Formats: sequence, structure tokens, C-alpha cells
Amino acid sequence: MNQDPAQESRLLEDIRSYFGYAEDQLEFIWNTQDGIHEASLFTYNPRHTHRFLFHRATGSTRQQALQALLDYTQDHKDKDQSYTIQWRVAGEGELLTSYFSAGNILLALDKFFAGRDPHTVQVYSVILNPLS
Repeated sequence: MNQDPAQESRLLEDIRSYFGYAEDQLEFIWNTQDGIHEASLFTYNPRHTHRFLFHRATGSTRQQALQALLDYTQDHKDKDQSYTIQWRVAGEGELLTSYFSAGNILLALDKFFAGRDPHTVQVYSVILNPLS
């Protein structure tokens, strides 16, 4: 499958519009290994100035990975559970709260710790939120 920059731009815009965030509040990280493209989408919270993994998706092209990421954003609420994680930066006093959608508690923690040194934060609680 050929690379299509216009298609890639459209998919990126569709993902950004789902969140309604400013462009600097979303970060796409790309990894390619053995012909498989992985797109990792991180969201940035300006309140506590930390970024967290929203989801990773793979495909044989960048467009396929982005399409898988878009598909996840559009229907993850029906499949994943909602978790609240209370945490703080090691050595600081303010208790922070972040929310994650994941299939289970371990996946929620994987999203929380993605891209960060686990020794720099302290997790106080992980709570499965009730269904609404």
C-alpha cells in the first residue's frame, strides 16, 4: 500500500477533532520495526503538565495504524472500563487525579506509566469507576 500524505493528514485531523484539544495537547509517537508501524497517541494535561498514553495501534502502513487509532477513539468507551488514578510526583506534595480507559487495571497502569520513569511518581490509588 502506498503512502498517501493527504489520507494521513485527514486521519490525524479526525483523531484531533475527536478530542477537541489544542494541537499541542496531543502527541503522536511513531515506531517502525520489521515493517510494522506503531502509532502511540499521548494526551497532555496542561493542569498538571504531564502526558499520558491514550492508546497504541499498529498497521502495515502509517495510514493503517492511524485508522486503527481512530477506530479505537470512536468506540473505546463501549469496550473499555474507566479508571481513576490518584498520584503525585515523587518529592512534591500535590495529589493529582488522572482518568484512563482500559480493558483492565493493569492496562490502565501501563497507560499511566508509558514513557515515564516509574521512580518519579507515586501511585496512591487506582479505582474502577462505576458504569454510568
